[in-house]
Amino acid sequence: ETEIKADSIVSGDKLETAQTLAKEETEIKADASNLNGVTLYWAKGSQKSAESNGKSGNYGLNFNNRHFPPDARTDCWFCLASPTCEKHLIVTVFDECYVAMPKGAVNEFHSLIVPVEHGGDGAFVTKKLAPEMETVKSKLRTHARTALQKDLFVFERCIQTKGGYHTHVQCIPVEAGSGPTIQSKMLEMSVRSGFQLREITSELSLNALEEDWSAGYFYVEIPLGGGDEYRRFIYRAGDAGGNEQGSSRAHVPLQFGREVLAEVLNKPEIGHWKACVVSKEKEEELTASFRTSLASLSS
Repeated sequence: ETEIKADSIVSGDKLETAQTLAKEETEIKADASNLNGVTLYWAKGSQKSAESNGKSGNYGLNFNNRHFPPDARTDCWFCLASPTCEKHLIVTVFDECYVAMPKGAVNEFHSLIVPVEHGGDGAFVTKKLAPEMETVKSKLRTHARTALQKDLFVFERCIQTKGGYHTHVQCIPVEAGSGPTIQSKMLEMSVRSGFQLREITSELSLNALEEDWSAGYFYVEIPLGGGDEYRRFIYRAGDAGGNEQGSSRAHVPLQFGREVLAEVLNKPEIGHWKACVVSKEKEEELTASFRTSLASLSS
């Protein structure tokens, strides 16, 4: 397993990262050994608030006026090259991806693993991304287990939406030992929604199992508890007979992973991110806490 060093964590004035944070598909990566002097763009927001952030502080990150080339999807929530940003949500940055807190998190350590480059291909089936995504996911799983005494529920809904899709993987700490309950509810709800999740019993990666994932998929890892072990399930969009009745209209709800937890925990409000949005000040507080907690693994 690849070791991720402490200097990969956003902390103080220094943010160690890889050589590129954002580019259009046709642009060549720019060489950068760290993020000092670099402006990061993350999510939607007003231009006024973005300018204000530049004047009033950068949440422990040392940025100045260097900007990345604008992305084709300027309204994308996840593009670092978006013309507006909310830098305070970034937890840590690696070579090909970064970790950020989502808007409307399920809990205080809910995170997203997001590729730097805008694209709609699945994180676990893109050869360039998959190795680092696995390493970062493993780090988050270790953090959940050792720092929080929790397991990690991981899922990716890689299915195009009307507004476009930027690849991201959801990682949510859950109560230790809750995996079997989550699995049972998830399988029940998938049938109810009209699609069938199938367990992956092989240890092969998704890329090794199938070459063409262009239709999209829903992938999930159910923690077994007590370590890094988990069970994997997959639904491949467009498969004939999405459910037992052979329906060709199988559909994975946009908030499906969250909805499963909402039913397991009997907290319907966490089923949609908009019901969980907190103030910007609270987001800053939660992200700073996450950075510190994650950094402690490498200290």
